Amino acid sequence: MAVLPRPLARAIYRTTVTAVGERAMFSRLSRLKERQWGSHDGLAEAQRSELREILDYAASSIPFYESRFAPNSSAGDAFAELASIPLLEKHDLQQHASDLRPRRFNGRVSKKTTGGSTGQPVTIYKDRVATAYERAAMWLAYGWFGVEMGDRGARFWGVPYSWKRRLTTRIADFCMNRIRFSAFQFDDDKLGNYWARLCSFSPDYVHGYVSMLEQMARYALRERVARDELRLKSVIATSEVLTEPQRQVIEEAFGAPVQVEYGCGEVGPIAHECPAGSLHLASANLVVELLRSDGSPAAPGETGEIVLTDLHNRAMPLIRYRVGDFGVRGSPCGCGRAFPVLEKVWGRAYDFVEDETGRRYHGEFFMYVFEDLRSQGIPIGQFQVTQRDARHIEVQFTAEAEMQASAREKIAATVGARLPGVAFELEQVAEIPRELSGKMRVIRQERPAE
Repeated sequence: MAVLPRPLARAIYRTTVTAVGERAMFSRLSRLKERQWGSHDGLAEAQRSELREILDYAASSIPFYESRFAPNSSAGDAFAELASIPLLEKHDLQQHASDLRPRRFNGRVSKKTTGGSTGQPVTIYKDRVATAYERAAMWLAYGWFGVEMGDRGARFWGVPYSWKRRLTTRIADFCMNRIRFSAFQFDDDKLGNYWARLCSFSPDYVHGYVSMLEQMARYALRERVARDELRLKSVIATSEVLTEPQRQVIEEAFGAPVQVEYGCGEVGPIAHECPAGSLHLASANLVVELLRSDGSPAAPGETGEIVLTDLHNRAMPLIRYRVGDFGVRGSPCGCGRAFPVLEKVWGRAYDFVEDETGRRYHGEFFMYVFEDLRSQGIPIGQFQVTQRDARHIEVQFTAEAEMQASAREKIAATVGARLPGVAFELEQVAEIPRELSGKMRVIRQERPAE
């Protein structure tokens, strides 16, 4: 990919955002830059007002919510009303998708299917204003480390299999002025090629899965490759929990500070780390609740389940949505930003499958494999991959009915083609056990210790 001058890259990005109907991002970003330095009370009051609007809209326009609560625009505290609404589950999004959309909606929408770390796919529709506001929150947070629109980026991420998705991905990467490295299959030779290409492109920031960034960093340190050619502003680590040892390795190898990004496909950015080290919630876009097992609010310093309400998506409002993660609310940050703080987040840890040659397959690799199968009409629900040794994995999956032989053969052929040299067993089960945390792990490692 050619290196675009920043002014040209910025102009291409602005033109693209405007063309797809997300021009509201620019005014929203300007507003957020001011709001972040306001008072906590002022931010909460703006959030309360937008919450009132989305609750009244959902109760009057969305069939699913009409049976749950009624419009009450004259009510006092929208937060109190929110606490009385039943939680929204992933299976609600699967079973009641049409009822979660308005009867009539004239605006432009985008569609996204995401499974997150649970392996349980859901399809979300978003209006362009909501998407624009998500992008504004992202650029605001990236800007805390000096990253701006038009800056060159490198992304360690998934690469779709179908040619249509590959084309869409390439267009998106061009508009974002970034290059992409596959996080699905890699060995030392490929990591060496990645590093050389990274230095040649000279990005301003790197973005990717925590575990993939760690693998890239450990390779660079092990091989003593020069990092002098990199002049990164930040390394944005996402999708998995970042440990302190991982942070140290990544920062040493890349020569730049790590910024933690926490989000999910259903709502976009949930929180970003600031230079002072605090994880600030995107409370201009979301109401984030942390709940005990009995549904009551978790106290400061106490672990609670993360429940989200999207304040702006009229195409498919998500109210009190359970994402399956857990966190602890933190104290206000010394950086002075008004956005509330998450002290800790749990529940987004992936692992690898590794074959005899040392080639590693990232957890998201399997998400794409099974998403591809679903798109072909194979009715897979949840799934889990367990590795017993370097030559053997077990794949368990759920389905609404007994899988026909032809469908099983299709699954076997697809998995076998993507994992050459690795023997595997397929097993349809009624249910896949959860971890003690309540999460469903895509990858489980049960290999004996070396």
